[in-house]
Amino acid sequence: MIVERKWLWPLLGGVAFLQSAALFGMVYERHRLLKSGREITLSVRPLDPRDLFRGDYVTLGYDISTLTKSDTESDPDYGGFVAGSDAFVTLAPKPEGGWTVAHAGSTYPSKVAPGEVVLKGRVLSAWKSQDPAVTNVTVRYGIEQYFVPEGTGRDLEAKVRDHKIEAIVAVGSDGGAAIKGLVIDGERHEDPPLL
Repeated sequence: MIVERKWLWPLLGGVAFLQSAALFGMVYERHRLLKSGREITLSVRPLDPRDLFRGDYVTLGYDISTLTKSDTESDPDYGGFVAGSDAFVTLAPKPEGGWTVAHAGSTYPSKVAPGEVVLKGRVLSAWKSQDPAVTNVTVRYGIEQYFVPEGTGRDLEAKVRDHKIEAIVAVGSDGGAAIKGLVIDGERHEDPPLL
């Protein structure tokens, strides 16, 4: 189908406007989450320090990324997790600080105790262990990469290996999460605001 010339520029302008609006919407949602989301701090462990296209970053791993059925409450569909499905993981604060998995399921929990927080993630893999009653699930929450000033990724990775870094994570009411900053050797470092 050939578009008449008189409609070409308005059509291109409309497409450009829609793309800009979508990009602005994504930036605005992240900004809103970082400003108004509930803040939690998670201990991290390193995976990989460099992205050739986007500069230095630290890839972070979390203890809450690998779930085992015996570590969580009974959930009727826990064994039904498949790669690519949603996972809603309820975290409860530990008395000594930090967070532990209290519940995991494929839908947002109907009851969340005061003080608990729910993270929404995507199941990366699910498999049965040698004991067929135990299911292991790997979940990604979208908070696994943190970009840092160029040239500092390897230094941060070394500190993560030495357990000197925690991630400051903003969590929305829907379970969405974003890294707000890092706590490095007890000192808080936050990203500058997006807007």
